[in-house]
Amino acid sequence: MDDSHRDLAALWEWTADTQLRGYSALYERIARVVAADTDILGRIRSTPPSAHLPLVWMAAVHDLVLAGGEDRLAEVYAGRVDVDPGPVFLEVCRTRWAEVEQRATHRHVQTNECGRSALFGPGLTWLARRMDRPPVLIDVGTSAGLSLLCDRYRLDYGDHGATGPVDSTVEVRCRVVGGQPPVADRLPALADRVGIDRSPLDLSRPDDARWLLACVWPDTGRLERTAAAVRLAQEDPPRVIAGDANTVLPGVLDGLPDGTPAVVLTTWSYSYFSLEQRRRLLQILAAASHLRPVAWLSADGPGIVDAFSDVTVPSHDASESGVLGAIEFDRGQRHAALLGFIQPHGLWLDWRGPAA
Repeated sequence: MDDSHRDLAALWEWTADTQLRGYSALYERIARVVAADTDILGRIRSTPPSAHLPLVWMAAVHDLVLAGGEDRLAEVYAGRVDVDPGPVFLEVCRTRWAEVEQRATHRHVQTNECGRSALFGPGLTWLARRMDRPPVLIDVGTSAGLSLLCDRYRLDYGDHGATGPVDSTVEVRCRVVGGQPPVADRLPALADRVGIDRSPLDLSRPDDARWLLACVWPDTGRLERTAAAVRLAQEDPPRVIAGDANTVLPGVLDGLPDGTPAVVLTTWSYSYFSLEQRRRLLQILAAASHLRPVAWLSADGPGIVDAFSDVTVPSHDASESGVLGAIEFDRGQRHAALLGFIQPHGLWLDWRGPAA
């Protein structure tokens, strides 16, 4: 392999090692096969750099599978046949390259994972108990807004209890591997809910709804759960505003009724902000806190949020770990609380905040 492909191959191997190993055997194998295939690497290299991320190509192929016409790969993804998925994936890329490339270069990964509600749900419960009235939930980087429906999901924490309607069509099972999270029968009442996203998905459009499912890794048990959450959102769509977060958020906060608290939620979206955009977001939240209680509830990778950058993140399985934290703003002053460590898709929660 010459140098022109080596860095791209390393990216696919890195994805296999850090994001997929121990969690998605299907995609891990595909990533390693692609990393060794100079033909496909060369084709990917010819596309814009913004389209080089491995997960967007996996989503592009998965979208073809969900659209129909790729029965063999569909059988592999469903686990109904025992064959090496790598060569089958490469075959689809080669035979339908134009369609795969079109998706990968015009779409981006939007992991609107409803399982994350089990991670930030206890944090939202803890914050709401510290407020004198129901807050407005503002989800920044909301994609299709599935996190805004968090109170309509059944969040099951095993021996630690469960939150949400018992008859919900969306059930998230989350292992509590440490601490005593505040698990209430229901999530707190919300005064309102609104999402902000630069390029939101419109679930009334079949292509957008299918793309949201295409971004789910097929062998992780999350596909049917996400499809059920999509159906809930289609029945009662949450309000989502298209635009840059730092441009839209001030107007959303200013438009709230006097004194109404706001909880701004970011789940793996803050990491996409530039350093200047991060500083600006903090300024917006601090300024708004002179008129109302404001809290920022964040779930992101290690080292992303400055207030929690020096914590040592434990690993409870082979998959990635993230950090759950809250920063309360009071008349411009900040008060940070580490709430826990989390698996990005909601598999487990290690609660480090106040006991329930």
